[in-house]
Amino acid sequence: MKKIIFHLSIVLFTTVMFAQKSVNNYKYVIVPNRFEFQTKTNQYQLNSLTKFLFNKAGFNAFLSSDKMPKEVIQNNCSTLTGNVVDDSNMFTTKLKIQLVDCYNKTIFETQVVKSKEKDFKTAFHKAIRNAFEDINNLNYSYQPIENNIYKEVVEEKIVVQPKPIKVKKEVIEKEMGKTDMTEKEVVVVRAIPKIKTAIKTVAKVKKTENILKPHKTLIGNYNFERWGISTISKKGSNYTVVGGDENFEFATIYKTSKPTVFIIKWVAFKQPQLLEIGSNGNLKIDSVKGVKTIKRVN
Repeated sequence: MKKIIFHLSIVLFTTVMFAQKSVNNYKYVIVPNRFEFQTKTNQYQLNSLTKFLFNKAGFNAFLSSDKMPKEVIQNNCSTLTGNVVDDSNMFTTKLKIQLVDCYNKTIFETQVVKSKEKDFKTAFHKAIRNAFEDINNLNYSYQPIENNIYKEVVEEKIVVQPKPIKVKKEVIEKEMGKTDMTEKEVVVVRAIPKIKTAIKTVAKVKKTENILKPHKTLIGNYNFERWGISTISKKGSNYTVVGGDENFEFATIYKTSKPTVFIIKWVAFKQPQLLEIGSNGNLKIDSVKGVKTIKRVN
């Protein structure tokens, strides 16, 4: 007897693009809660202003602390990061806006704009609004690339069920180390071609389950080096990472379809990265310089 089992899985189709992709090929813009030059989250309301102006220009923009669409979590390469780069000096506020992809490649940047306003907030707001003139001139309109998207597909797997083997009740009882087995128990065991193999398979499955159970949750304390001992806690359907002397929320962690694999989004400039929790509770983060281990301390 054959049984068809359908598994729904997410498959990523990627194509090497020889020409630089257009801003129009990206569906979302993520604005960090804190740019590299800021000392506080959303200082002078620059981040919320940047998000507002991107949405006004036709983009689908979010702050990195906002609840993200499912598509962003599954495919962070459908997004651009909207960064404000500061090059000010003592007398002049100078900045530009960059749109950066998931490989940290700049897809578009505005001209450097200047403001001589003395008040910091006024100067930055004026400069950002002026920089957005270049972005408005893009006349953004989303145009998906068909061969570079996530697709949900159904994988068909055929499992051949073994034919029941007629084995005498006495033989089955001997193999199972039992006596006076019921007829129902005997029927179940007869459906197994090799009783010893079946027992080993069950033991192997249980062993695998035990490996995944010890640290199936991220919640706890970890040593994030520059941030020191930091705490990962649940926030809605996601997780937040808080550390430093000011208990700053410097990252958000999102779930994926795999229970031990996550996506971590940093508040600062860094791009989203894959994060995996090991059986020992430590975290492994896939960075540009290789896999980085964050140790659990509780």
